[in-house]
Amino acid sequence: VGFGIKTADDAARMGRDSDGIAVGTAICNAVLGSLENGKATPGTVGAVTTLVAGLAGGVKRAKVAA
Repeated sequence: VGFGIKTADDAARMGRDSDGIAVGTAICNAVLGSLENGKATPGTVGAVTTLVAGLAGGVKRAKVAA
């Protein structure tokens, strides 16, 4: 399931009853928001991993609660 998943709450809601979720734009936005003059910065990897960890946590919480 995908389309519009941006937060851990979105991931939990969509992941509760599915085998997984697909995230695209939110990851692209995390990368874009961390760039400086179009280039990766020391914060780029952290921005993406923080987002992905939050999304994964949302799905895990939903699965445990289900």
